[in-house]
Amino acid sequence: MCLWLITACLGVLPTNPAPPNIFVVQGVPTPILQPTTAATTPAPTTTTAKPPPTTTAAATAAPMTTAPPNTAAPTTGSPQIDPRLGTTPGLSAAIQLPPITSYNAQVTLYDTAVKFPRERRSLIMRMKNLYDSFNSPTYKSNKHNIRKRQSCSCVPSGTCVNSGGAGMIDIRIVTPGATVTQCSTGQTYCCGATTKQNTIACGTLQSVPSPGANPGSGQANYGEYPWQALVLTKQNDYIAGGVLIDQLNVLTVTHRMTSHIVSGTAPNVKVRLGEWDAGGSYEPIPYQEYTVQKVFSHPSYNPNTLQYDIAVLRLSAPVPFSPESGSAATINRACLPPNSNSVYTGLRCWVSGWGKNMFGMTGQYQQIMKKVDVPIVAPATCQSQLQAARLGPNYVLDTTSFICAGGEANKDACTGDGGSGLFCQVNGQWVVVGLVAWGLGCANPNVPAAYVNIAALLPWIQQQVATA
Repeated sequence: MCLWLITACLGVLPTNPAPPNIFVVQGVPTPILQPTTAATTPAPTTTTAKPPPTTTAAATAAPMTTAPPNTAAPTTGSPQIDPRLGTTPGLSAAIQLPPITSYNAQVTLYDTAVKFPRERRSLIMRMKNLYDSFNSPTYKSNKHNIRKRQSCSCVPSGTCVNSGGAGMIDIRIVTPGATVTQCSTGQTYCCGATTKQNTIACGTLQSVPSPGANPGSGQANYGEYPWQALVLTKQNDYIAGGVLIDQLNVLTVTHRMTSHIVSGTAPNVKVRLGEWDAGGSYEPIPYQEYTVQKVFSHPSYNPNTLQYDIAVLRLSAPVPFSPESGSAATINRACLPPNSNSVYTGLRCWVSGWGKNMFGMTGQYQQIMKKVDVPIVAPATCQSQLQAARLGPNYVLDTTSFICAGGEANKDACTGDGGSGLFCQVNGQWVVVGLVAWGLGCANPNVPAAYVNIAALLPWIQQQVATA
């Protein structure tokens, strides 16, 4: 029928009136020829119908219009129809049409496979879903929030955040025989965030490797005083000792810093942490240096009596105290006293530093950090001994400014140790209870030395630490 429509539209039908063996179907714009005689024998079913040659019109070469309903009276006999079998039958032998010579459109070849627009439909649906997701409120509010796939690694035990894996897991098939990452003792395999950091507690020591040199008599072990600081010029000239108390603040004494302070700053001062051998560089863990951003000196400092001889050095960058943030095993902070009324009388505590080994011109600064144990002396006893040694009966010890320790022969802090800490171990943690301030000579029996009283000055220290 389609072929008849094409030929009719192209005007190749005979112009003579329809012969008796042809009937006209009413309601069709152009006559459609249909045989009234018996249909000729169709092509054998064993042969596959081929598309018409290029010189004949194809079924889809011309636009197909839908014929209006047939309103003509029924005719005798049933006209032949084309069952929708999925193939294109050949022309009946009863109808032999002349070739179409004036139509030169490209002929489309057909095969018998049904090509549903599956891929096209899938692509359109994917594009539609993508368009809908771009216009969704969730995308508009979160389109700049990019979440990076988190990797898995071994982290210290207790630092892996257990979120249940929501939004972070990768669903996969486990390959038999795949290598499973084995973490060392004290670590766990983590595929999530590690925001819960294992911060090192104040006043505690960590395991450190051997420096390759054994300490001598009176010398500190490598990493034994991780809160001990060296205050230096940027040209590495020694200024004072110091004590690290938190990530940003170092305690020292004002009398060693006076000539280096410029309007509350110390532009030519730096703090070295993690040092042991000040003259060598063979230690397995390198030291760290920080510049000083601000200097807070006690406003009541007296350069003659060294009362309130304390300063807080604000570092320019925070010191890390967790393995996740890159902390060093040779660096930690000392604990501060719990309150301003803390008393340590009778405890045997330790002093560390690089000061001279004896008083006077013959004394020499030490290359490797030294340590000495000294007893904390009661204030009244200290005052009496200092009066007897040199200061006279009218001397009154300022117990707010000072705490006393020592008084044993050949055991004392000395010149150059100023600013270094006096540490007492309390409940397994080391607390800084004093800073080396002054004395009467060095290491004389029954002559204790005076240290800055950290507990009594704790409120002022906390105030400076809280200052931006």
